[in-house]
Amino acid sequence: MKHNWGLIAFGLIEISIGLVTLMVVITSLILGKSTKPLEVLIFVLTTSILSLSLGIGILKHNLVSYHLLLFFATVIILSKILIFAKIITLAGALETHLYPGTKNIISIIYHSLLIGYFIHPSVKKQFTKKEMPYFSQKPTF
Repeated sequence: MKHNWGLIAFGLIEISIGLVTLMVVITSLILGKSTKPLEVLIFVLTTSILSLSLGIGILKHNLVSYHLLLFFATVIILSKILIFAKIITLAGALETHLYPGTKNIISIIYHSLLIGYFIHPSVKKQFTKKEMPYFSQKPTF
């Protein structure tokens, strides 16, 4: 079986992001050192579980994970552009220790590469509709 190293790399990156974030948040809660408001904690926990799940789904060639990953990558890029344009701002509780401009640029580059990779016809072909025959429409991407 031919390995698709790009797919494996992006899947493992998503799993790593989700797993590390989840472990850090849970550890800070257990140690009582979390300073984030409850709403932010719920958001961060939800996104970390989503990232972890999407990474696993991508490694399993899951069509739903494929579409959700492309959708969320697009939303993230648009949100970063809106942040740079000063149309939206994030609450301080969501910011990390990295300089926000640097973090946003890295995020735009990563998610752009991800989208570019996953919309390539040879990669797109690996995600078939066999698992979900009730979808009759062609994929958006």
